[in-house]
Amino acid sequence: MVRARASSGRTDVSTDIDLQASRWLASRDARPSDPEMATAFDQWLQADIRHRVAYLKLESAWRRGDKLRDLRPLDRTINPDLLRTPRRYWSMAIAASVALVLLGAGIFYANTQLGWQHYETRIGGFSRIVLEDGSVIDLNTNSDVRVRVDASSREVRLVRGEGRFQVAHDPSRPFIVSAANADVRAVGTAFSVRLRQPQQVDVLVSEGVVAIDAARLAHAPPVRAGEAAVVLPDRVSVRRLEPHQLEGRMAWTTGRLQFRGDSLGDAVAEFNRYNRRQLRLADASLAQLRVGGTFNATDPDSFAAALASTFGLQVAHDTDAIVLRPP
Repeated sequence: MVRARASSGRTDVSTDIDLQASRWLASRDARPSDPEMATAFDQWLQADIRHRVAYLKLESAWRRGDKLRDLRPLDRTINPDLLRTPRRYWSMAIAASVALVLLGAGIFYANTQLGWQHYETRIGGFSRIVLEDGSVIDLNTNSDVRVRVDASSREVRLVRGEGRFQVAHDPSRPFIVSAANADVRAVGTAFSVRLRQPQQVDVLVSEGVVAIDAARLAHAPPVRAGEAAVVLPDRVSVRRLEPHQLEGRMAWTTGRLQFRGDSLGDAVAEFNRYNRRQLRLADASLAQLRVGGTFNATDPDSFAAALASTFGLQVAHDTDAIVLRPP
């Protein structure tokens, strides 16, 4: 009986936190620029890690709901014929339902028995994942991760792309991100990991410090806040970044790309990570031009227009490419 009362108490607390989170979400949506409310919200968010987890999960669901609402008919009507199933298709529908149940059971077994969760984004996509311990993963374009959190460990496998990790402090469960042949280990910090090539991993630390373990390295230096590391199979190089460089490297978390004297070749390569319609240079010499500015990552047309205005480049639009030519 004692256990039942204790369980009910935890459920009541969880329900109350979820209710508070929903009220904050509605209030912030109605009054996004209210400074007093913003201060009170920050205080509530910092008061308990469960507040942060509940709010971020609810906010994520809210955003997914917005995307679904964008798909509904403008007149909000539904064609009743779309809901009718001819009698001869019933047996097929039943068979399909059974298959879906079996598939769902298989997925459930894999997630619960093996413990790994799978998350990915498409080209141009972005996803925020809130883990049960309060840690947050931001997935960049065209990225793929596997995540497992249990009582003794927190593990992430970066299969493709790039992720930023805001790690909830828990010394008893180190947070480990594996990419290629490197493991990036943290306890409570914020850092990003990018699998740039099959044998190259880029690490950027914005808060705290991380340790890097690699199969062929006996020892690698720690990477601290404001530093970036390039991890290769046989060596690790670490360098300090200026504040504006750190800001530029993390601009993708807001859906933007920031350049400060970067080569046009590098800028084009970055844009092409986020878009199926690719930027192409008709003349290799254009790659050496230096560019600057902040741009929407999924708007290569505006970037091309800025290049035409600044350098006089000619811009040709194809169905699958934007071709840049010399003046």
